[in-house]
Amino acid sequence: MQDNSLPVEQPRVQTSVSTGSTARFVVVAVIAVAAIAAAFYFWRGQQTAAAQLAAAQAQAARAEQNFKAAKDAIDAIVASLGEGGANLAGAQADAMVTILGRVEGAVDALVKESDNDPDVRRREAAMYVQFASTYLALGNPKFAVDSAQKGVAIFRALAAAQPNNNDMQSNIGLSLQKLGEALRASGDARAGLAADRESLDVARTLAAKDPGNRQFRTDVVLALWRLASVGDDPRARLTEAIKLLNNLKLAAMLTPAQEEWIGLLTTELGKL
Repeated sequence: MQDNSLPVEQPRVQTSVSTGSTARFVVVAVIAVAAIAAAFYFWRGQQTAAAQLAAAQAQAARAEQNFKAAKDAIDAIVASLGEGGANLAGAQADAMVTILGRVEGAVDALVKESDNDPDVRRREAAMYVQFASTYLALGNPKFAVDSAQKGVAIFRALAAAQPNNNDMQSNIGLSLQKLGEALRASGDARAGLAADRESLDVARTLAAKDPGNRQFRTDVVLALWRLASVGDDPRARLTEAIKLLNNLKLAAMLTPAQEEWIGLLTTELGKL
């Protein structure tokens, strides 16, 4: 079975993008770097503007405004990349890699200037995970693995600092999904499987802690489905996923689209 059997809710790598979409990303990236650069200047100025109170207050207000603009710029990058992958070749692909590298450098500098602000770090981690998708679409699994690993590492650090934040813990599992995909694309199936299994462990833990959370419980289903799709004891994985879905359906915890997963999984199970 292949990963493309997974439902649309599953994070997926888009394999094509229009010229207009690529152009929009380039524009967003340029604006983002400019916004981030402005944040550096005003954030640094905020730290040294204590000489005159009035000037310090004005500088601080402007610093916060530009700092927010920089954070919004990171979100814009992630959203722009999420519109589609980058089915480019040759010089165009090289140009995209160069742009991503420059944006990464600018965001990394922003993180340092912000004293590792958790909100900026969260955005940075999400950006790295999205970069991994883009690198996969560009046919560069090595860079994809590197970006996914960075995203996972940041989410782990944030989750360690907020052990009671279930959403933050969930981010580890979601980023591990992308890491597993990137590792398999790089030829390291064993490490990819380990990442997917850890993602399932995270999902199980969160579902047990908060059984009333539909997202956490369906995350377990998706993790099982993903493991089945890569050949990890598919019969047992699919059987468990179907049982979980039926229980969620009885509890009226599934959307109509999610209820359709039962039929899809049952069909896949029948092919084994």
